[in-house]
Amino acid sequence: MARHLHAAIERVRADMEKVEFWADAMTSFSEPVPDYDPKDVTVWLPREQATRLSPSAKKEAPQRRSKARR
Repeated sequence: MARHLHAAIERVRADMEKVEFWADAMTSFSEPVPDYDPKDVTVWLPREQATRLSPSAKKEAPQRRSKARR
């Protein structure tokens, strides 16, 4: 009997963790989305990826070509 009681208490604890998680998620989703201005966003990219994505970067940084091996 005690074993069943302990198992039931553990299930209640696990359920309470889920309830707390979903309550926190619902609280976050109920808040309005903050304003977005693309000018305020800074994205850091690796140099290789930035060169591939930016047309102006291609003009500024010429591609390095490796020498042919003999």
